[in-house]
Amino acid sequence: MNNVKFTITKIGIAASMLGMVVALSSVTSGFAAGGSEPTEGASTAGSAATSATVVVPPWCGWNINPVVSSITLAPNAGAKYLGEDLALTGSTSSVNAYVGATSGATEALGPENCSWFGKTPQAATFAVTIASGDDSFTATSTAGRDTAMDWSLSSKPLGIANTFDAGCEAAGFTPNAGASMQAAGTSNTWSILSTAVSTNDFCSYSVAYTATVPGGKLPTYGDSTYTFTGPILIHTLTTS
Repeated sequence: MNNVKFTITKIGIAASMLGMVVALSSVTSGFAAGGSEPTEGASTAGSAATSATVVVPPWCGWNINPVVSSITLAPNAGAKYLGEDLALTGSTSSVNAYVGATSGATEALGPENCSWFGKTPQAATFAVTIASGDDSFTATSTAGRDTAMDWSLSSKPLGIANTFDAGCEAAGFTPNAGASMQAAGTSNTWSILSTAVSTNDFCSYSVAYTATVPGGKLPTYGDSTYTFTGPILIHTLTTS
């Protein structure tokens, strides 16, 4: 019985040693091994390149659309000129003024659609100007030019009325309700300070125009249709 126990013990030891051999043989060498004596000092063990991908949005900028190229005025319900004041009216569709990197926006863009990249945001002013010497309406009948029906803004001004959406002032815009243009000059439509500008300010508004053919005019050509050509309105967006 003692012999049996001794044999079992020896087998246990042999198995343990085999486990140690296997474990040691699986360890990766931490030093350079070779047929010659290792040297001391620094040697290149490898290199790794670094890279990153970052999205950079467009620069912010001011936009306004649409800016109409012509404004048509007409009398109410097809009224005719009978020698008394005759009001002519017209209007634009919604005009959108905003900060963003996209043209043609009809609502505020996302706050990260663009960036000022740490630069002071631009203040902006939008204005309408009538140039010197262009402050009158000239008349032409289907029968020919008729200076008798001309009039200047000093006698009957061009009225400009701006109607702003409620969100404009909340977005930092300072709106101007309009102007009565009695001569050449400039009228601001809206402005906004740099300190109020973010990356997606937005303001929508409409503009109505009124001109009046003065009473007391004596048309040279009766039984005809007259076309009145008024001042050119120069729209200017100024940033600073």
